[in-house]
Amino acid sequence: MRIVLPYGQDEQIPVDIPRENLFFTVGRQKMTTLRDPKDVVRRSVGEALTRFKAMARTEKTVILVDDLTRPTPQRVVLPILVDELSKRNIQERSITVIIALGTHREMTEKEIKERYGDAITEQVAVVNHEWRDESSLIHMGKTESGIPISVNKMVYDADFVVGVGNIAPHNFAGWGGGGKIVLPGVCGEQTTGMTHVTGGKVRPIMKLAGNVENVVRREIDEVAERVGLNLIVNTILNEEDKIADVVAGEPVQTFRTGVKIASDAYRPRIPGLADVIIFSTYPADIDYWQAMKALDFACTAVRPGGAIVLITPCPEGISPTHATFKDRARQHFDDHIRAIKNGEIEDLPVGGALLQHSQILERAKIICYSEGLTNSDKEALGFIEASTPEEAVDMALREQGRKAKIGVLKCGEIVPRV
Repeated sequence: MRIVLPYGQDEQIPVDIPRENLFFTVGRQKMTTLRDPKDVVRRSVGEALTRFKAMARTEKTVILVDDLTRPTPQRVVLPILVDELSKRNIQERSITVIIALGTHREMTEKEIKERYGDAITEQVAVVNHEWRDESSLIHMGKTESGIPISVNKMVYDADFVVGVGNIAPHNFAGWGGGGKIVLPGVCGEQTTGMTHVTGGKVRPIMKLAGNVENVVRREIDEVAERVGLNLIVNTILNEEDKIADVVAGEPVQTFRTGVKIASDAYRPRIPGLADVIIFSTYPADIDYWQAMKALDFACTAVRPGGAIVLITPCPEGISPTHATFKDRARQHFDDHIRAIKNGEIEDLPVGGALLQHSQILERAKIICYSEGLTNSDKEALGFIEASTPEEAVDMALREQGRKAKIGVLKCGEIVPRV
């Protein structure tokens, strides 16, 4: 039988699977699209701002937004938020929109206009978070667990901070959204890196995905509160990437309310662990740094020693900002632990990612079809290269046996549960 999977935002790839081998096919469960999403966003934002009593004293407002690696409909939410702030006498000249890159690459001027809209870039200042520039950061001591906190000075100096993001499962934080727009969004490299290492040490790493109660989320919530995140506006998207719901309000409880809404859609049930998982990483597919999140989710649905067919375009390769990841990607978990402890891995976000990647390789054979990852990339990552999706499926069946049970994940944002 033929199953069609997304391959990037604008393409689809058909994959032929022997009908007798198909064990399950799951995607995001159906959620009704809001009839008038702009009206719902405006009402939610308006009610949230009304509840925040300190706005009359606001002189510097910062809006944190996610970058092009996320599907958040910023062109819908951001103009409404700016308009609602203006109605409350927050002058546009006092508003700065900061792109919460974490340790991702900077967005170009063209990408900024496309993602947030020409009107926004004309109304307010829109800037990339400069995570590499120590002079743009301020140090705020340490978290209770000992992680040093460095954060964007403009965020620290602001009187009012709003985070705009999207709620979906995440490999380290459990769920994206909420305070994650601050950590790693606008923190320094060491803060981000040590938090990722904390998550990477959790074994098995799949325990974090889709779990709102975890060690990384505790760090995120603590840092977001210390930094002064006042409100969040988070969307929840359905299987068509359209707005199914929106939550707005104080960061922690509002985020958790959103997770409850999203959980049934993003955590589909499966009848058991498959021998082979075939899946698309969309929308986490700009590079392997993003696609690895989806690969972690796929590990929750495959039996130990099984095979995963990874289908992902990755037009920007492994990572534009973390080149050293490729050098160590085939080493074992314990090797990475020693290298981090001895200071051999200076890029700590890479350290955390390597800890996760090594656990993925422990779980299953990865057979990869990708036009963006080179053969050299795939070899360095420890993947088996396939020239077509059909070849990848055939390799997996030869590896696992012709009677192998195949599970299909239709996108890269779901965390299956048995």
